[in-house]
Amino acid sequence: MVQIKAGERYLLLFYIVKKGGKKVKITAITQQVHQPERYSVFIDGEFAFGLIMQDIVYFKLKEGEEIAQEKYDYIKNELVYIKAQDTALYYIGYKMRTETEVRKKLIEKNFTEDIIERVVEFLKRYNYVDDEKYCSSYIKERLRCNPKGKYALKMELKQRGVKESIICRALEQSDIDEFGDAVKLLEKRCYDLGDIDEKEKKRLIVFLQRRGYSYDIIKEAFNSVTKKE
Repeated sequence: MVQIKAGERYLLLFYIVKKGGKKVKITAITQQVHQPERYSVFIDGEFAFGLIMQDIVYFKLKEGEEIAQEKYDYIKNELVYIKAQDTALYYIGYKMRTETEVRKKLIEKNFTEDIIERVVEFLKRYNYVDDEKYCSSYIKERLRCNPKGKYALKMELKQRGVKESIICRALEQSDIDEFGDAVKLLEKRCYDLGDIDEKEKKRLIVFLQRRGYSYDIIKEAFNSVTKKE
C-alpha cells in the first residue's frame, strides 16, 4: 500500500493550492462525539470529512470561509481516503472480517459513502476482504471449537452480513457432520439417555434445536445413542 507521509502531503498541497478557480464554503466545524480527537467539516451545509485538529490548523480551515476546490479535493481524495484505508486495515489486522463488518466500522468512524466504496474496492481487489474465505474459515473454527447445525451457522453468518448464496455454497463445501456432532453433544450432556424422564428429554431436544439441528437429525441422534446404551 502506498502511504503519503506528512511532509510529502504538505509538499503536494503546495502544488495544488492556487489563486482563483472554483471555491467551496466551510459552513461548520464541529467536534465529533464518539471520536473527540477528530472534527467534522461541513461544506455548504453537508458533512464532507473528518480531520484531527492538527490538519484543520495546517490547512487553515475556518467556519464561514471559502477554500479552493483543489484543496478540498486533495483533502477528500488523498488525506481522508488514506485515513479510511488505514482504519480498515487496522480493523482486519487481528481478525478476519466480512465486507459488511468493514463497512459498518467505517460508517462508525464517520467516513462518507464514496470513501467507503473506494476502501472496500481496494480491500477486495487485494483479497484483504473475502466473504467466501471468511465463511469457510468461520465454519471450520465453529465445528472445531463449538459444533452447531447448518441452520445456526447460516443465521450467524447472515448476522455478519454475508450473502445467503455465499453461505449456502460454503456449507455445501464444508465437512460438517450434523448427525455425528449431535450424537457427541448428547453423550456429553447425558451419560445415560435410556434412564431419563420425558422432561429431561425435551430439555435436550430444545438444547439441540437452539444449536441449529433439525428435528430429523435430533431424532436420529437420540435413536443412535439409545441403542448404544
